[in-house]
Amino acid sequence: MNSKLSWVDSHCHLDMLKEGIDTALAKGQEEGVAFCVTIGVDQLTNQKVHQYTQNYPQVYGTLGIHPHYAANFCADNLEWIRTAVRENPKIIGIGECGFDFHYGYSPDDAQEKAFIAQLELALELELPVVIHTREAEEQTRKVLDAFKDRGVTGVLHSFTSSLELAKYALDAGFYISFNGIATFPKSQAIREVLQYVPQDRILLETDAPYLTPVPLRGRPNTPAHVSLVGKFIADFLQIPAEELASQTLQNTLTLFPRITYER
Repeated sequence: MNSKLSWVDSHCHLDMLKEGIDTALAKGQEEGVAFCVTIGVDQLTNQKVHQYTQNYPQVYGTLGIHPHYAANFCADNLEWIRTAVRENPKIIGIGECGFDFHYGYSPDDAQEKAFIAQLELALELELPVVIHTREAEEQTRKVLDAFKDRGVTGVLHSFTSSLELAKYALDAGFYISFNGIATFPKSQAIREVLQYVPQDRILLETDAPYLTPVPLRGRPNTPAHVSLVGKFIADFLQIPAEELASQTLQNTLTLFPRITYER
């Protein structure tokens, strides 16, 4: 057990883990994971996130409609999220939401409508937003431009976009989150972004059960593996793992002020 380090998995999907939540959380604790944030992507997973955060002290959550499910987005989704946030202090953000033009599971205009509505909700509730953007840099910037003077905060999760978008997001006050993709041999462009991002704006995540880091690539991912992501990034940045763990923990607490965690 690596008790010296306190890692944070700022983005995972506990409802999708085949190994079960209790097992996953126990493994995470053994690897020094202080807490994790499980993410809603549609109405069903939002309900599960709401439940998990109440059942497990080391679990926080966000509620949102992923662009894959934007075609089914409706006002009732927002009202349900609004009520859940008011009832549950462990709901710490809105999302994930944004654009995904790689798969195109929802029409472009439906993705934009759902994204804008969730940004408005995040402002209303004074919560940060978790943004998913894939092959949609121009559209993401266009939407965020309309909010740039309105105080939106958040994170671009599982960052795989260009350095230009990273610079734009950082200038707008956003954080950038990295996961197992950063460990892949062909991810040099992502590591170049990682070198550019200030250490006080980096978050770590797994996106479990997806994107398992090297050397376990090909196996199901789990929140415990955020320690592998963290140690790889610390080595890449040539800083002690303890320093990165402490910094990214603080970054997560700064971005998500609803989290109550005593260091």
